[in-house]
Amino acid sequence: PALREQVAGALFNKSITLGQLDRAEEAIAVYDALIARFEDTSELALREHVAKALVNKGFTLGQLNRSGEAIVVYDALIARFADASEPALREQVAKALFNKGITLGQLNRSGEEITVYDALIARFEDASELALREQVAGALNNKGITLGQLNRPEEAIGVFDALIARFEDAGELALRDQVAKALHNKGITLGRSNAREGRSRSTRGSRENSDKAR
Repeated sequence: PALREQVAGALFNKSITLGQLDRAEEAIAVYDALIARFEDTSELALREHVAKALVNKGFTLGQLNRSGEAIVVYDALIARFADASEPALREQVAKALFNKGITLGQLNRSGEEITVYDALIARFEDASELALREQVAGALNNKGITLGQLNRPEEAIGVFDALIARFEDAGELALRDQVAKALHNKGITLGRSNAREGRSRSTRGSRENSDKAR
């Protein structure tokens, strides 16, 4: 097992290095080799390498504008490790869900994007691990932004408020950063909503004046 773990680690690091050299196709091939070699393993360390390879493969496919393939990879990871109880594997499932949501948003599939964020939040909302709490906070922020882009400002503000209420007392920097982003995004959403209301009132006033003139 110790030697198998070293082989998996070498393959994983080789893929990362190839990616840094902008040799993305070769990186994907090495991720595939790692996954194929260790996909049936029972050792946690090797299962974690497989999960990380799937996440990174999906991310790399997204960078190559192969978003449909990326989503298939994320779905494969989620299905494979959905019932895993180990924190390291749960973290990779959360990352896959988060990245899938972002990818769907880039494809202008906003409804599906929100559904994926909701699935992430529901699955990990009671998690105590920082990595999972950070993913939940990020999903809430992204969901709020997407709702705002869909001209659903009241729902967006509700999501930002939920994030702020949940994590406002957190001491961890990553969570405090998400709270700051939520406050910022809430302010932007309120500003845009007020601007739309102002334009609407102005239009109604113009129509009333026009009616009186006639």
